Amino acid sequence: MRRGLATGLLAGLVLGLLVIGTPAGAYHTRFQWGCNDTFYNHDPVTRADARDYAYVAAAEGYQWGGGCWNGNNVDDSPGDPPQDPNTLGEGGDCSGFTFKSWWERAETGDPWFRYHAWMQNVHGPYAAADFKYGTGAPNTTVAKANTVYMDAFASTYHIGMIYWANTAYNEDRIIEAKCEACGTGTWPRTYRGNPDYSGARRLYWAG
Repeated sequence: MRRGLATGLLAGLVLGLLVIGTPAGAYHTRFQWGCNDTFYNHDPVTRADARDYAYVAAAEGYQWGGGCWNGNNVDDSPGDPPQDPNTLGEGGDCSGFTFKSWWERAETGDPWFRYHAWMQNVHGPYAAADFKYGTGAPNTTVAKANTVYMDAFASTYHIGMIYWANTAYNEDRIIEAKCEACGTGTWPRTYRGNPDYSGARRLYWAG
């Protein structure tokens, strides 16, 4: 009788825990614990080099304030709470992803190039609004009608790079770290026609 009662109580406890679930913040993978600090200064690269680099992150995760991914086409920390940099999930956010894909340096007065490994956890000094207004020596604004691939459209709250431009229909293919639910990828967007967005460009590409 006692054994049956104890077994019943244990089963009820387990069931209760399954119903309640794990505590908030305890389910993510702490992906960034595996990140590294691999980076080095580099000669100027081409826009095509930058596009290839950025495309590796397509289908990876999104992490607000983050900046590392492993290139396996899976979000290895799905469902991290949004707007919390302490969850240490996989992926960049929109501005960190642009910073790394544009091979920029953390020193805002230095316009030259730096390679950041996919698994280097770095965000860079710029928010989306900084790109929108051309802040920093490597960055400038550009008329949206003159944008080409690997330029970007930036608002005060988001930035996405042009994977390929489609000015005829005002719908470009954009590569961007979009949100926790959607991750990083390429999507057709109409940022070109949205007055919230300005054209942004990284200077000094090799071609």
